[in-house]
Amino acid sequence: MAGPDDIREVVDRYVKLMNAGDSDGIAALYADDATLEDPVGSEPRSGRAAIRDFYAASAGAVVLELTGPVRVAGHEAAFPMLVTVGAAEPRSCLDVIDVMTFDEAAQIRSMRAFWSQDAIRPAG
Repeated sequence: MAGPDDIREVVDRYVKLMNAGDSDGIAALYADDATLEDPVGSEPRSGRAAIRDFYAASAGAVVLELTGPVRVAGHEAAFPMLVTVGAAEPRSCLDVIDVMTFDEAAQIRSMRAFWSQDAIRPAG
């Protein structure tokens, strides 16, 4: 059974893999039939292949920084992040809260990212 430490470890790996641009590594954190909704309200993506394709476009193009503790309750985690977009000036950033659910093996079953376009601001 996945415990809180296992879940926090997966979140930590997720952030590191995103920053490294490793879309295959990120997709491997997800269960085969997982779902991803980023941002909440957009069309959910289902299955590891669709999730990998999503991250192929964003991994490495953004920098994630945890801005608070990963909060775990049961098989779910919520965590705040600062997302910085762009490699060159002017860069932009936004605050995001991700909510993930996990299976017994600590694989991600679903991920929902809470953010909106109106929250994007200049980095600085």
